[in-house]
Amino acid sequence: MDEPLTLRCRAALARKLIAVVLLGYMSIAVPVFLIIGGNDEGIIETLLGGCLYLVIVAAAIGNAFGLRCKMILDDEGVTFVQPMSEIRLAWNDITAIEVGGDSRTWDVEIRTTSGNHRPSALKCLRWLGQPRSLRQTVETLERYRQAARAEDE
Repeated sequence: MDEPLTLRCRAALARKLIAVVLLGYMSIAVPVFLIIGGNDEGIIETLLGGCLYLVIVAAAIGNAFGLRCKMILDDEGVTFVQPMSEIRLAWNDITAIEVGGDSRTWDVEIRTTSGNHRPSALKCLRWLGQPRSLRQTVETLERYRQAARAEDE
């Protein structure tokens, strides 16, 4: 482990990219609908449509920031680059790495001595099964963690 390794879970990146594309499409479709069909509606419906448009654009921008999510692994620990922040965890502080999630998504819970973390760089849609890229990413994290523990002993 000479130089830092930067990883992105392909399934997590695909989830964010799909959201950006769909919200980008909607940010174009809503104004077109408001311009074409808005003339028949009242002012309240047009204002509500404008508010909907602003919400869609804000969601698209928020998901676009999510595209910068990644992990940087080195000898001392792992840095999870989040949409607006970074979380740095030392290998010695990590007690467990578990895959879980809810009915719609897979996510990885990093348990540390100070608490639990669920980095958005490791959040994937739950389609047919657990994505292979998520399993590979967790295996890489676990391998780096084990190597750091072996060096300490």
